[in-house]
Amino acid sequence: MISNNVYKILGVSSSDDMSVIKVAFRKLASKYHPDKNNDSDESKKIFLRIKLAYEHIKDYRKNEQY
Repeated sequence: MISNNVYKILGVSSSDDMSVIKVAFRKLASKYHPDKNNDSDESKKIFLRIKLAYEHIKDYRKNEQY
């Protein structure tokens, strides 16, 4: 089972389709990308958290199908 925290980071529900999760990830990744925020340390931390949450959900969903 996957933690609800990773879904909260992306602002989505665990019942949302992967396409909705992907859109939420891209929106947040674009907003907090370090290149768009003058390489601030805070944006790097947030971006990394968003990226890891998305990858965790993606891997979980891929493995869940088999």
